[in-house]
Amino acid sequence: MKRLWAPITALAVMPLWGGSPALSQSGGLTFPQPGVVCDPAGPVCYDSYGPSVGITQMTYGADAADRLSRNLSQSGSRDFRLSTGQACVIAKRTCFNDGWSQSQVAAGLTRQLFGSSTASAQKQVARDTGLCSLTRSGQKVYDGACTLKQVKANGQSRYEVVLGNGSRFVFKQQGSGFVISDGFGATWPVEFVDHGDTGIFRFDTYKLVATQDSGGRAPSSPEAAAGTAVGHALGNLLNSLFK
Repeated sequence: MKRLWAPITALAVMPLWGGSPALSQSGGLTFPQPGVVCDPAGPVCYDSYGPSVGITQMTYGADAADRLSRNLSQSGSRDFRLSTGQACVIAKRTCFNDGWSQSQVAAGLTRQLFGSSTASAQKQVARDTGLCSLTRSGQKVYDGACTLKQVKANGQSRYEVVLGNGSRFVFKQQGSGFVISDGFGATWPVEFVDHGDTGIFRFDTYKLVATQDSGGRAPSSPEAAAGTAVGHALGNLLNSLFK
């Protein structure tokens, strides 16, 4: 059976706000890795989805992340303007040197944040069924059947796990780690551990354990049958928070 979890092993997610050793750009911006731009004047870090709470926390600390989270809760837009005067429009996947005038494309910044606009890279998709267990703060929320999917393109992986109660989780690789986006548009770091046919995802107060089962065995746990019904309401809540 082909393992969906390869080739990433035991890596913590690096949110898009950068940190550690980084490439510098005039104006004080830093480029910690492809797809990430950090502005110490905020201090805030950004990825292709806009301001990232998770990366900002890893780069600038909890106070900066909390401040950003409060600001995001008061705004419905993910577009942003940097201290250099450059502005980035998420829907257009483009940054501009002249800010909101949007007449002068910032080619280098656009490439750093959004990558190549060409979709010529080959996409690989793998699917499997399995058994999943979801806990929150150590309390079991779901235990039963699930479907697993891995999409790999441009050297980056995306894992999709759908529980039997309809809850869906999408873990996107960014650099050497993974993130999950909540319903408010913020991204959260995910710790991913590879145990062969089993992948473990930890995020916020949740732990999701997904085990591949190509043999199509039925859930053997006594809680499995009840898990679908008991976890349905909580599953709907999770879907509103994480997507």
